[in-house]
Amino acid sequence: MTRLVVVGLGLIGGSIALAHRAAEPRGERIGIDAAGVIGSPAAAAAVDERVDAADRDAVRAALTGASLIVLAMPVQEIVAQLDEALEVGDVVTDCGSTKRAIAEAAVRSPRASRFVPGHPMAGAPTGGLEQARADLFERRRWILCPEASDADALARVEELVRRVGAVPARMGAAEHDRAVALTSHVPQLLASAMAMLAQRHRARVAAGPAFSRLTHGAGGPGRMWGDIFSSNADEIAALLRELCGELEQVASELEQAPAGTERALELLAAARAALDSAG
Repeated sequence: MTRLVVVGLGLIGGSIALAHRAAEPRGERIGIDAAGVIGSPAAAAAVDERVDAADRDAVRAALTGASLIVLAMPVQEIVAQLDEALEVGDVVTDCGSTKRAIAEAAVRSPRASRFVPGHPMAGAPTGGLEQARADLFERRRWILCPEASDADALARVEELVRRVGAVPARMGAAEHDRAVALTSHVPQLLASAMAMLAQRHRARVAAGPAFSRLTHGAGGPGRMWGDIFSSNADEIAALLRELCGELEQVASELEQAPAGTERALELLAAARAALDSAG
């Protein structure tokens, strides 16, 4: 019987517990979080045993001998918890939004091969345990970065990923951080900048579906995004510079009199081709 310990019962951690309960009702699920979280009805519905993160003795007892430990917290909190989890658990994975800092921290442990860095590509505009649901990961990719993991640890984590409905995919940690900077972190900043500009120019009255799609999820919790930005700053900055360069070329041509539209139209055509080739 699987003894699954989830550290961090937010949207992701809570959804893992709920999905695991649905897939393996006879398994054992332990949730670790702050007292205010584990005392909620949502926590009682997600896990079989609840542990206060402030009680370090109880936390260590819960982690000891776990079949699989999932660290579903912000990146820096994962780094801080990783040594203890690897010391006493059998296999450890995480759900951090960036991977390089976590993978580098894991290498320092003598049991580094029992760690499989991971990142489920699922979420919701609003976080928190109350938003958790068992089907959150259905048919979603779950990136694993097993560059230093042994085969057994990887197989165990891939089994969990499939059991909760997701599709495992493998990438290197550096490749992952570059990819999510482009597909998640830069878009978050772009969406937020567009929302702010629309407010500044009092243009929201003219906003239609395209603007709503573009700015969906703009803003976001500072605690989560601050952790992401700081742990992936170099990749985000490089891609922002590249994006600004693309748009600057368009802006420079549009400023010409009469306005030049060739670069703007080339950008649209190139985007159509890129989307078509991606299927």
